[in-house]
Amino acid sequence: MTEEEKGECAVLVAAANVHAGNVALDITSCIFEVMGARATASQYGFDRFWRNVRTHTLHNPAEFKQRNVGNWFVNGLAPEPGYYS
Repeated sequence: MTEEEKGECAVLVAAANVHAGNVALDITSCIFEVMGARATASQYGFDRFWRNVRTHTLHNPAEFKQRNVGNWFVNGLAPEPGYYS
């Protein structure tokens, strides 16, 4: 595998990760709009889905991945391996 192929793969994975996080946050937030205020009652536990998604997205920050994707497409720079890549 060439360095360019590795970079392209890393960018595709980063973009998919950002998209999945955004979709998951949107869905888990909208569930309360659809189900109404009663859905926030602790007896149902729906809040844990939003909380789990939010925690995951904070542990794996989208900002770093978006920067890598942008650098790839704008500057042709492959992501450097690091803690969040």
